Amino acid sequence: MTTPAGAKVFFAGTHRVRRPDETWAVIEPLLARYGVTRVADVTGLDVLGVPVMMAVRPLARSLTVSQGKGQTAVLARISAAMESIELWHAENVPNPVRHHATPAAELGLPYRIAGVVTGPGSLVTETTPLDWVEAFDTGSGAAVPVPWPLVSLPPPVRPWTPPGFLWSSNGLASGNNRSEAGLHAIYEIIERDSLSRIPLGAPWSYIDPGSLADDVCAPLIDRIRSAGATVTITTVDGRFGVPCFAARVWSQDFPVACGGWGTHLDPHVALSRALTEAVQSRLTGIAGSRDDLPAVYQRVRLSTENLVEPDGPRLTWADYTPPGPGAFADVDAELAWLSARVRDIAGTGPLLADLSTTDEFSVVKVTIPKTLFDTEYLHTGA
Repeated sequence: MTTPAGAKVFFAGTHRVRRPDETWAVIEPLLARYGVTRVADVTGLDVLGVPVMMAVRPLARSLTVSQGKGQTAVLARISAAMESIELWHAENVPNPVRHHATPAAELGLPYRIAGVVTGPGSLVTETTPLDWVEAFDTGSGAAVPVPWPLVSLPPPVRPWTPPGFLWSSNGLASGNNRSEAGLHAIYEIIERDSLSRIPLGAPWSYIDPGSLADDVCAPLIDRIRSAGATVTITTVDGRFGVPCFAARVWSQDFPVACGGWGTHLDPHVALSRALTEAVQSRLTGIAGSRDDLPAVYQRVRLSTENLVEPDGPRLTWADYTPPGPGAFADVDAELAWLSARVRDIAGTGPLLADLSTTDEFSVVKVTIPKTLFDTEYLHTGA
């Protein structure tokens, strides 16, 4: 079996070119290849009942546990497994280095090295010798080198080097084919850019959760609220003109404002992602599977009041006018539109490095110069 064509066949809370059961049938036999030993259902650890799964990769060089969420158990299972598989690829990048110890100034790049995400106190300049791998512009198809650290995750132990790039999984994504994977990566980068540009103290634009009447988000909200939890929804659409939402969930039995974010040209998909990610963040804290995030447990000890219920007015869903052209029926057409939009705003198209190691599905790492990534918005669902 090879990756499918670009026409979408599944639309319930997410858009896919394969149906979920077909995707699971493809990836399940390959889990051992990528070190995944178990995919566990942890939904029952919380009272909300929204499917959340946990994939375990004991020999991982980064996170040994990856979370996944979805409208159904099979979608959550796929989400967790692919999250773990993505990390494996970033830890074991198969792409050859095209340019060794070469300064950016010698490569004729269509972007400046200062425009890509760098870490605190970075000393990287146009004359810094770097290793480069090949990516391509998802709009024009042109081959463009990107620095090795932007497509990989660091080994647990490595020689000291001067401060440089921010190693992260931002823009790391998978899909049933390369266009689907590329879309997920671009949406994630746009989402984090939108969040990173919110001015400190800016007012939030709230949407009344009870005003939803669709077949996907409304039942999800009802399920969460019927379990005694508070749900808030805010719009955080950014400069790219793509719907972006933040959702928070809070309840007395786990008094932490757990957040999730979602971005997609279909606003219902964007909101579904935000809601399910908020639930996933909450359940990750309950399960204790991310002990690298002690702040979650500190907030449990310190906060027993509802911190998410808004005081001000709320829009209805009908009041919200989503930006962008709306949903596409084909991932290739969607990727073409989104790539052009990114080029118009950021000055450079998305740069995609294909990390795939099989014909069955795709794993990619996308870089978009001149976008922001504030690590303050890293969360337990990441």
